[in-house]
Amino acid sequence: MEAASIRYKNPGAMWGGNAVSKKWGETGNVKLNDGKGQNNHIAVFPTYVQGICAQIDLWRGPRYRNKPFAAAIAVWSGGNSVESYIKFVLDRVPGMKRDAIISDSFLNSTMGLAFLKAQAWHEAGKKYPASDSDFEEAQRRVFGGAKPVASPAKKLGGAIAAGTTSGGAAAGSGMSPGVALAIGVAVAVVVFIGWKWWQSKHADKAAAPAAPQPAPEVQPDHGTAEGAAPVNGG
Repeated sequence: MEAASIRYKNPGAMWGGNAVSKKWGETGNVKLNDGKGQNNHIAVFPTYVQGICAQIDLWRGPRYRNKPFAAAIAVWSGGNSVESYIKFVLDRVPGMKRDAIISDSFLNSTMGLAFLKAQAWHEAGKKYPASDSDFEEAQRRVFGGAKPVASPAKKLGGAIAAGTTSGGAAAGSGMSPGVALAIGVAVAVVVFIGWKWWQSKHADKAAAPAAPQPAPEVQPDHGTAEGAAPVNGG
């Protein structure tokens, strides 16, 4: 008989009857007789894609979101065989570490997709039969069609967000550093020429002789005889 996670199209082997499983269309919630005495149940989904969507969305929930993988998987597994679970996943996801943060950027990445497949493999006891396109479609649905990143954001000599470069404005505009430098030099030359022209114009004005001033007008002499009208009211 196939593993329950395969039979019920539930790659994360998550319980049913919760908000996440209902959101992605669970059709049932089956009790498991797994011999662990933990009253385990498993949600039933109509398609692999819906089951994978629920798997991804549950990892985004408050019990796992933004926590280190090793700590999060201990909760997910109910504390069962935690170290072997961690090793199984890390052996199948190149570059992933115990302290990888389960963030949206991680889950919506190529590494995140490999992690989800490895987890499904572990839960089923064999490679999960859902296709790569099923996992990719589920990732697209959960993240609203946002394009997956090549890998989660990393700190490389300082925080650099995923999808950006350290090339500044020139890199952001698609302009090569050489072209940006040439434009900068051209702008500097234009500014320098403009400044020299302005300086020369003002120097010409300073060197030009002042225009001659007209001679002061001489008032007519009305004399100073007694009774003569004074000049300008004097």
